[in-house]
Amino acid sequence: MNNKRCLVIVIWLLFIPLKVFAQPATVLSFSEQQKGSAEEIITMTVTDNYLRIDDRPVKASEANADENKGFILYDRKKNEIFSVSYDTQQIIKIKKVAVTIPSPIELHIKTVFQPEDKQAPLIGGKKTQRQSIYVNEKLCMNVISVPGFLPDVVKVLKDFNQVLAGQQAETLDSIPADLHEACDLARHSFYPQYHLNNGFPMVVQSIDESGQANDLKRNRILMNFKQQQVSDKIFILPEFDIFSIN
Repeated sequence: MNNKRCLVIVIWLLFIPLKVFAQPATVLSFSEQQKGSAEEIITMTVTDNYLRIDDRPVKASEANADENKGFILYDRKKNEIFSVSYDTQQIIKIKKVAVTIPSPIELHIKTVFQPEDKQAPLIGGKKTQRQSIYVNEKLCMNVISVPGFLPDVVKVLKDFNQVLAGQQAETLDSIPADLHEACDLARHSFYPQYHLNNGFPMVVQSIDESGQANDLKRNRILMNFKQQQVSDKIFILPEFDIFSIN
């Protein structure tokens, strides 16, 4: 093969469009508002191998609504979380570690189920269930869940929260004893899956330290979900520096 023909083949190969592979995913959109902050839209994309979480302000302009500020990627096979920041061009890596330390304060957790709302619409053909979660007799969380609905999403959320719990538990020694709060200890370190034990969480209301039902620390509501094909490219990490924090 002469050099001229080789050159033609190389040029031809350069202009062949790369095949974009797709895979089935469950894509969920949540409205979330934390106390003192603007409402955001949280998008979760769940596949057999990954969970990707993106967020953006509800009032983002059309010009910058899709601007990529970063995302969170959970590798389900490796049990690792990557927090990607385009602003700093860095990635924080969190590996799964077991929570081996005891809680600095005794924790007693219980669930109180509310009466069934017979007027509530069915979700995926299933009834919703209202529950209030108490820790040490203080109201910490109100949840509306759907037993048996989207079980794989429930599983990935449990696994994701457990990885975060390992990292949170490692920081407890640096927190003064008088600042330990029962609800936070249960939710973020020692019972991170508890609010998911009764099915998929349609609504999660985290209650502020006052313990009053109308004093919300965070409110997350499912807006939409769908099954669709997504590009493999959204699960590829950018070539930023990676820093492990555990």
